[in-house]
Amino acid sequence: MELSSDKEMQKIPELTREFFEHVLFDEEPVFVGDEATIWDVSMAAPEELVKRCSEHYQTPVSQQDLAQPLWKLIRHLHERRHRRPE
Repeated sequence: MELSSDKEMQKIPELTREFFEHVLFDEEPVFVGDEATIWDVSMAAPEELVKRCSEHYQTPVSQQDLAQPLWKLIRHLHERRHRRPE
């Protein structure tokens, strides 16, 4: 079995750790490749994932956002949280 590359995921280890600790705290993926979306690593309901992401990152999140590759989603959530006005 051939696994996809995880070069992009390897670039954001701290952001990924935070995401799994606070959003996917009930999941334990062994490997997350660059092509994986949240749907590939979580069994939670879509509404629950939207809620968790929105609450932790304090920014609106849609199911369309969750369709992005996980590395892209994690980066965008992090950037949006730090871009919002105080």
